[in-house]
Amino acid sequence: MTWAFRLAALLLLAGCGSRPAPAVMEDATLAQATASGRQSLEFSRLKQAVGQYREAFTLAMARDDAQAIGDSGYNLAVAELADNDPAAALRTALRTRDALAARGAPGFAELDLIQSAVLHRLGRDAEADTLAARAQATAGNPVTSARASYVRGLIADTRGDAAGLAAALAGFGQPKAPSADWEADREELTARLDMLHGQYRQAAAHARRAADLHRSQLNYRAMADTTALAAKAMRRAGSPREAANLYLQAGESAAARGDEASARRWLGQAGGPGVAPDTQRTAKEALAGLQKAKLR
Repeated sequence: MTWAFRLAALLLLAGCGSRPAPAVMEDATLAQATASGRQSLEFSRLKQAVGQYREAFTLAMARDDAQAIGDSGYNLAVAELADNDPAAALRTALRTRDALAARGAPGFAELDLIQSAVLHRLGRDAEADTLAARAQATAGNPVTSARASYVRGLIADTRGDAAGLAAALAGFGQPKAPSADWEADREELTARLDMLHGQYRQAAAHARRAADLHRSQLNYRAMADTTALAAKAMRRAGSPREAANLYLQAGESAAARGDEASARRWLGQAGGPGVAPDTQRTAKEALAGLQKAKLR
């Protein structure tokens, strides 16, 4: 499974009461660590994002502020998952949940969402689906609800459950002004449903539209993932030449971003019978370049 979890909009825990809250001084150091982490994540500087969000989480604990702990714990788990460390992300989600409980604060839908995504990455799909369903049911934000539907769709796809995947798509709803991310997630799940139904060329078209949308949002990791999904669909459709070209595109993008594991997997599939010699040669040269870089 090569999808990359997209950063969901962070919803702050809202307080309530009949009297105005007293003025609270902002912790500038905490705010700066959070802003720096967000910027690093947006530019795919994942190690930096993890370090900055970890600093924010430590500062939130020092502040003994449940809202800040929830926000920073969620952000740190997102960054750790994006950095391909689901075990660390799960530890962070559980620690955040425990810290909130110790302060009498409830969990929240976004925390359920990131924990469900982490559990899915770890192959614990029964637990993941339960949490994603709860996030979907309790979310006070359509973005969170749609993202929970997306995770449930991925789980259904892993199980080969076409009915579950169709239900996840139905759960997306129709916002007044759909974002490019919302459209891309929906196109991807539609492609996966088409794959389960054997409609491979239609699946490839939806996956390529998802890739184009991710490109427009500078989300090159997700772009490469959905390009590879289109390649898989075209191979099953009996078009090895086009499939190889798509695998080459995805592999070259991954290599350029430093994602060696994905680059090797996709470049390794840009060959075989029916593939243009130029494509096979370029893929082999790219794989050799990865090996040389590793030996330096």
